[in-house]
Amino acid sequence: MALALGHLADLLEGDRARTEALYARMKGYTLWFEENFGSTLCRERCGVDLTRVAGFTKYILTGKVFTRCVSHIGKSAMKLIETVNRPLLEGEEAGGVPEPGAAGPGGRAGGCCAADVLRGIRAATGTGDLLLENISISLDGGIGLSGGLCGALAGALLPLGLLWGIEPKEEGIAATVQAFVRGHVNLYAGRGERELWAVAHPLLREFRSRFGSLECGELTGRTFAGGEELEAFVSSSSRCAEIKEWCRDMVIEIVRREERR
Repeated sequence: MALALGHLADLLEGDRARTEALYARMKGYTLWFEENFGSTLCRERCGVDLTRVAGFTKYILTGKVFTRCVSHIGKSAMKLIETVNRPLLEGEEAGGVPEPGAAGPGGRAGGCCAADVLRGIRAATGTGDLLLENISISLDGGIGLSGGLCGALAGALLPLGLLWGIEPKEEGIAATVQAFVRGHVNLYAGRGERELWAVAHPLLREFRSRFGSLECGELTGRTFAGGEELEAFVSSSSRCAEIKEWCRDMVIEIVRREERR
């Protein structure tokens, strides 16, 4: 998302060459991450199931929170700074770069997967953010074309974060830790509080139950080299259309239900 934000002006121009170059850059970043850390998927990097008490305990006690996550965050941030500061179209590679002047995917800055979900939720409930919609291209193809978490599902989670997430800089350490603990208690106890994890995790379970997986690579049976390839697939895929419609409608229902409480 930082890469998309750093090149937002390029996105808003609607030039396909620049949009495709951004897809190439995001794809390159996720490939770099996978090559350096083994996987872009949390469960594979941690080697435990964090949705279970035993898995989370093992994660903490074995020190993986430091040897994996903290270590990876620092190295990833340094690579990100280096990457985002380079102008687009300089040697970008990922499925080729189209001729300058052509329109970007869908003709919109937000891309193919999450943007439609976000727009639909905002139109129906008023919950949303235009900036998030514009940079949600970063969620396409399973987060930066990595084949990971479905972009439509990632887009569905963002409005829930706007409603029930916290800002650690504003909350401070004590309140952030309290929210972290509360979220885990809700997750493991299955409590239905008005809290982000309590609201979002059931949505993930229902998604997996309905569609069989949370990940783009498994849902589509492929990974994508670039934006043009992704757009061609999504625009003709009834499965992707169903997933986006389901994500949009479920979050609209959640938001309206919580407003009535």
